[in-house]
Amino acid sequence: MEVTAKVLHVLDAMHSQDMNVPIFMEALCYGGDDACRSNPRRRPAGARQTLEEFAIECTIKIVEREIERIASHFLSAPDELSQEHLTNFDFEGFTELIENEGPVLWRLLDKFAYSDKQRSRNTHKGPNMVILHLISQLQYTRSNRRSRITKLWVVYLKACGLSARAFDALHALGIVMSHKWAANVYGQLSHRAMDEVRLEVRKSPWIISHNNVNIPMRVFSQRLNNQSHFTSGCAATVWVLPREALLPSTANQDFRAFRQSGMTRQFSFGAIQDYDPAVYTRIKLQHIHYVLRILLDSPGFAEYADRDHAKFEPPPPVDLLPCGPENIIKQYILGTTDIEEASYEGNDKVVAEIFRQLGLDSEAEMKKTGTERVIPWIGDQMTVEGLRGLIRYRHEDFNSFDRMDYTIPVFGWFHLQMALANSIHKQYLGTSSGIGGLQQAFDLLHCKGLQKAETKGPFWHHLDEALHHIAEAHIRASWLATAKVESLNQLIKKSPQDLHSLAIKLIDEHTSRNSIRKLTRLPDKNRDQVLEQFTIYIELTAAMKVGDVGRMEDLLPTLLMRFAGGGNSKYTIEILELIQGLQQEWTEHIRQHIQKYCWLINRSGKRDGWLPIDKGQEQNIKDIKVTYHSLGPGATWEYLHKVSPAIPTLRALQRHMENEFQTITRGSHHGTPTKENDVAKLTEQYAASNIHEYEPGRYLKTNNKAEDYISNGVVDLERSGTIENWWSNRTYARATSEIWDLEVRA
Repeated sequence: MEVTAKVLHVLDAMHSQDMNVPIFMEALCYGGDDACRSNPRRRPAGARQTLEEFAIECTIKIVEREIERIASHFLSAPDELSQEHLTNFDFEGFTELIENEGPVLWRLLDKFAYSDKQRSRNTHKGPNMVILHLISQLQYTRSNRRSRITKLWVVYLKACGLSARAFDALHALGIVMSHKWAANVYGQLSHRAMDEVRLEVRKSPWIISHNNVNIPMRVFSQRLNNQSHFTSGCAATVWVLPREALLPSTANQDFRAFRQSGMTRQFSFGAIQDYDPAVYTRIKLQHIHYVLRILLDSPGFAEYADRDHAKFEPPPPVDLLPCGPENIIKQYILGTTDIEEASYEGNDKVVAEIFRQLGLDSEAEMKKTGTERVIPWIGDQMTVEGLRGLIRYRHEDFNSFDRMDYTIPVFGWFHLQMALANSIHKQYLGTSSGIGGLQQAFDLLHCKGLQKAETKGPFWHHLDEALHHIAEAHIRASWLATAKVESLNQLIKKSPQDLHSLAIKLIDEHTSRNSIRKLTRLPDKNRDQVLEQFTIYIELTAAMKVGDVGRMEDLLPTLLMRFAGGGNSKYTIEILELIQGLQQEWTEHIRQHIQKYCWLINRSGKRDGWLPIDKGQEQNIKDIKVTYHSLGPGATWEYLHKVSPAIPTLRALQRHMENEFQTITRGSHHGTPTKENDVAKLTEQYAASNIHEYEPGRYLKTNNKAEDYISNGVVDLERSGTIENWWSNRTYARATSEIWDLEVRA
């Protein structure tokens, strides 16, 4: 019988039994019902094994084709190590791409990685990242060039401080590149960053900051010439500004000419002392808004119906810096060097080293710097004082580069903020028995380590928090005294207009300079020396946080008199220098440039994301010393110099990976306990002590009475010769020659 006839005969027989081919094959190969499986005439095992092997072979071929089809997406060229390349990888988008182009491979791994029970139970969790990384491992084992994902993980984990042994284990699993590759990539990232910054300083506006860095050098085996010790070096950062910050081509020449004439004209201290009425009004409006926010943010006002009333709106800004993604500043950390900047010689070497690293040390570039560039140089008070002294020391050198005519030293506001906090600490510390003093508050809140001012460790952070909490408690107590109520809840029924009027009364009676002057002029028997102590010192912090440089400038007269009256001669000089520059020695272009680009930076694009440049520099130093610092014998200056320029890329990649995997909050900041209990306890103490109620004849002991630094500062600046001494030390004629011949200069 022919094959066709036989097939038709079998099909007719199957049809007569109401069976089709799929049902027959399933019963024959996979068992059917119990009777079918127990019948000795059928032999399904051989057919099943054959079909399974056939299915496996088909699946392997399909998966093989898909693995090779998607391989190109995992390829990564050796030079793909820029910050932009590393931080632009989208795991979610890449996952979708691989799933679409390798559907069978993805479905198989998805089935094996996630059971149906898990799929129905887990609504927020899926296996996609696991599957993607399984495929990545498979690709990497086929070729080490298919390392697009493994490179990301090796740089990220190296930046997180993963040990070499852990790298070896993960490399064996195909998850990361080798540890040797990880070590080499730091050098590649640094070289790329330095190449970028050398191009940027030639085409973009930029400023620079540097500061001393103390590094502990530790050893495992001690010898006479191999001991653990601290050593000092220097870390510097170039901040690349937005394009609109570019100064006119004549800025250097205009600035030098304007400064030459301005150095002979001293600003008017009388005008500073008298205080511009418009400035006074602006500061008062900020204080009124602040005390209103203290009230509205208190627990009793959580349900206040008119919280959004116009009376509670903040006053208009004075000079608000723009914010947004286009205003995020770009930074380049230069190679950390073992040059100490404590002396003029050290500062001279630091400046020369920075120009060498930037490739601006050729004669042509030095001439261009001296005659065409203007470089604001930011640092803490010691750094700026050293630079200013070096400029004075070299004022008769042969040309504008040697004389550093291109340099404008600018102090950092973060260090000024710390100096201000220490000044308040010194003025109001008092004793444990002093009513309303800082020491009493520290004892009441069990704040430890704040009895003595420090310059290292977490002292400033703890003091800053304490000052804000104490100020808030004083304001709440002042509300009670001003409104003649026993609880802030009693004010919740008052209209916004009434609360605004009470806020003005509070400012006028409790915190303004006029109220203090009025009290100090009373006869001794009528003076309330407790009430005289309290003013608001929150304005500077608030202005810096939102980027209002106009408000910062408004505070300069108060800061000048406070530092002078509090005995801080260093920052007295810095404020004098800044006012002199703003009013007499800087052209309008330079003045605007300094205020808008040399006081604050924004690295997030958010309105409240502004911070002083020297704080950004301190954060970079922390990363150099701690976050990306090698320990033990590997912690050499050569290693620090090598790794420092790579830090911005490492930091950016860490943030990118943490955002991708939703781990951004872990370890990025500490949890802050609620302040309400602390503020409420202080408020209760102040209200019970009636320290904001006027009581004639109430006196404080000498060691609990705060000096009036502002009044003392006015006297010091007027009569003690502070301004005259400052002026005499900076009155000198700068040379104007331009001699570039090396033999003559030698």
